[in-house]
Amino acid sequence: MTPLERRHAALEATLARYRDKPFAWGKVDCAKVVAFHLKQLGYKVAISKAGSYSSALSATRALERLGYATLADMADGIGLTAIPYSRMLLGDIAEIEGDSPIGSVGLYAGNGNIFCFHEDHPGLVTLTPNAILRAWSVL
Repeated sequence: MTPLERRHAALEATLARYRDKPFAWGKVDCAKVVAFHLKQLGYKVAISKAGSYSSALSATRALERLGYATLADMADGIGLTAIPYSRMLLGDIAEIEGDSPIGSVGLYAGNGNIFCFHEDHPGLVTLTPNAILRAWSVL
């Protein structure tokens, strides 16, 4: 399987799992979606070691238990390679502006769009963000 085929397969598996599920802290949120996606690509993401959480505050505490202040810190800490957002390929990870103090991340869908959660929609959406703050390659 080529790298692009691996990215596509992982993204499809992630979307199949989360596409129609409503946002819920600790069950269906951006960290869980990205962790599942990375596991499809062979990463060992130990997000479950953070313990359960059910709000933005408890998510912050869970992330701190893993030794990170933000989701971007965690992306760096698990060994993802930071890249310029102009170099993003299908399935790469993007940090975007959000309300949560731990940050917001999504999966690159191509053409400047990402799959992520938005407060105006109950589930995962395709969004063209105002800005991509940081990006990481998944392969």
